[in-house]
Amino acid sequence: MSLTVVAHRLLLGYSVQKRPIEGVLFGSPEAATLDTLFIGAFHGDEEISTELLNHWIESLQAGNFAKGPIDFAQKPILIVPALNPDGLALDTRMNANGVDLNRNYPTPEWQEENQGTIYYSGSAPGSEPETRLVMSLIEKYRPRKIVTVHSPYKVLNFDGPGQALAEAMAAESGYPVVADIGYPTPGSFGTYAGKIRQIPVVTLELPPNPDEEGGEPLEQVWRDNQAALEAAVRL
Repeated sequence: MSLTVVAHRLLLGYSVQKRPIEGVLFGSPEAATLDTLFIGAFHGDEEISTELLNHWIESLQAGNFAKGPIDFAQKPILIVPALNPDGLALDTRMNANGVDLNRNYPTPEWQEENQGTIYYSGSAPGSEPETRLVMSLIEKYRPRKIVTVHSPYKVLNFDGPGQALAEAMAAESGYPVVADIGYPTPGSFGTYAGKIRQIPVVTLELPPNPDEEGGEPLEQVWRDNQAALEAAVRL
């Protein structure tokens, strides 16, 4: 079924190097709360995450759904395809300050560590404009659920009360559901939003980028995940 959907493109803020960070809102721009917040490219070398979310935006704008229309007036969503545009431009995991944005959130176990590596946590929790932008979005919109998109593990990792959300998505994609990614992630967004703020958070880990070993074409990743992304909203 095809349905024309109205989308609102928003300028949310700027990166370290003053590149715009944009989002696309489906639903009323006056909405006080979001049903679901989707964020891609925490890491600039995971471009498949941005490609998937941009493809989904285009599909929604064309009214193409895997499982029937979604009433965004009742379930508004915000999609941020690229949180780290500097990293995308530089093809680096980190932002332009050399900080891993998924280690920069104010969590109890945060500490400045791994300076000079791709996992540098930053000089202070929330030191980066991209981190503060996400924190401000959560304060402004109070999302009921959050899905972040990463690669390359091809799993659904949940934090806080996110297991039901992960399982709903897994029922469509076939990706395994895991409670732990397998290594410590101090200062991670999942800990901040999921475990501390108790928002259901799922990290959708896609396969590697298409040009990397084990990567899959965008078309395949889209076929596997279109219904899963919709399931995140429908839950």
